[in-house]
Amino acid sequence: MEEDKITRELKSAEELHRFEASMMLGQTAVYIVATGALLNAIAGNTVTEFNQIGISIFGLALSLVFFLIVHRCGLNLVSARKRAEELNEELDFKLYSYKYRAPKNRFLTGRSATKSICVVGSVFWVVILLKLLV
Repeated sequence: MEEDKITRELKSAEELHRFEASMMLGQTAVYIVATGALLNAIAGNTVTEFNQIGISIFGLALSLVFFLIVHRCGLNLVSARKRAEELNEELDFKLYSYKYRAPKNRFLTGRSATKSICVVGSVFWVVILLKLLV
């Protein structure tokens, strides 16, 4: 009976891990599309300089908000994976064992890539804002 409960929890942890990974991908796509739309608005000649400054400030805020969203989603993703690893060991399953997975890479991860996109976007908006103000 206890093993059945652990197996169900393992399944939930695996589903949560997949869900969080999909959410990170979706959030990054929404961020890129929103940033592209804002850039398109600035690039158009119909927007006044004052409105370009407002759009740049909004773009910077958007980058910071998405950074926080992606960061939190990444923490949930890691927590779900760690719990799945613990349950796999307890059940003597091998799916999450290190023997059958790619070696861990602390720098080149999906979490760092999605956060880097937001950081680069923030820097980009700061540069545009400074260019408009100077």
